[in-house]
Amino acid sequence: MKLVGKIFVCLIMIMSIVFFSLTLVVYASHKNWKEDSAQKAEKITQLEGEKKALTAAKGDLEKKLADESASYTKAIAALQTKVDGLQAENNSLAKERDTLATESQQRLDTINANNKMIGEYRANIETMEQDLATAQKDRAGYLQTLATTVNNMHELSTIRGDLETKNKELTAQFDKAMQVLEKKGLQPEPELYGDTVAHAVRGTIEAVQEGPRGLLMVSLGSDDGLQPSHVLEVHRGDVYLGKIQVVTVEPNRSVCRVLPEFRQGTMQEGDSVVSRFEN
Repeated sequence: MKLVGKIFVCLIMIMSIVFFSLTLVVYASHKNWKEDSAQKAEKITQLEGEKKALTAAKGDLEKKLADESASYTKAIAALQTKVDGLQAENNSLAKERDTLATESQQRLDTINANNKMIGEYRANIETMEQDLATAQKDRAGYLQTLATTVNNMHELSTIRGDLETKNKELTAQFDKAMQVLEKKGLQPEPELYGDTVAHAVRGTIEAVQEGPRGLLMVSLGSDDGLQPSHVLEVHRGDVYLGKIQVVTVEPNRSVCRVLPEFRQGTMQEGDSVVSRFEN
């Protein structure tokens, strides 16, 4: 019993201390609750004032928000209208862009075709210029040839005139020669008379060429009736020098060679040449 009593006594002491502590706590808490209640009441009053102010501000803000919302709605509607207009304009511009792109492509194709055609034209022009240059060169050659031909024609015409004049002279001489032959009773056939001249002729030595052939030039020619192979005689006064034979004949002069088997002296310029020497 002592132990149980002691336990109960300890428990009672502990319980007493606990209750005493609780009493102190309650007392202290009661005092703080008053102060807190007064502070909280003041705070509540302050908060209610702030609440009213905030409520009023909220109303103002809600009104402003409503006004701004209406304004924004109108602005949005206006912007939407503008957007719709811009979209329509954009669609129209897109169509125009597509049309312009198509037209640009067509124009580009046309330009490319024109460039190709221009290149062909340029090539043709270059070819034509080359042909023209060749033609001009040929024309210049033709003109030169024509000028030369004309000059030749004039020369030939002059020569023809001279020949016609000479022909008339030769015809007259031929007629006179025929008359002389008829008077002399001779035939116009040189082969009948060998290498002698058919009629008497007289001339002089104009030039002497020294050499083995002994060529001479005499003042007698075809106009005097000389022909190649005719033989003439040369003398100086009464001195007989020998015979020469006609090699080539021109109208008024002839080239002769000395016949060495008949040479009897040195022949010089100025010596007389006759068809037959008579001392």
